[in-house]
Amino acid sequence: MNTSTARQYPADFQHQVINEVKVHNRLLSDVAKQYGVSAKTVYKWVKYSENHKAENRGAIMSEIALLQQKITQLSQQLQTMAS
Repeated sequence: MNTSTARQYPADFQHQVINEVKVHNRLLSDVAKQYGVSAKTVYKWVKYSENHKAENRGAIMSEIALLQQKITQLSQQLQTMAS
């Protein structure tokens, strides 16, 4: 399907559909029928949300590591200044 003719769904709608599949453990095909979306589209949304969550988790862990290093560095500077 051409992207110019592809239907765009609001993000909150997509989250609702994904929630039905992942949180409520409903069959992807049943959710697709209920919401009037193709099973392939629902599958893509669910897969994207899983990949995106993993990417975000990795970025957050990297940020935490950098902040912990900064805290250690600042603590050492504070101790030096207090001496």
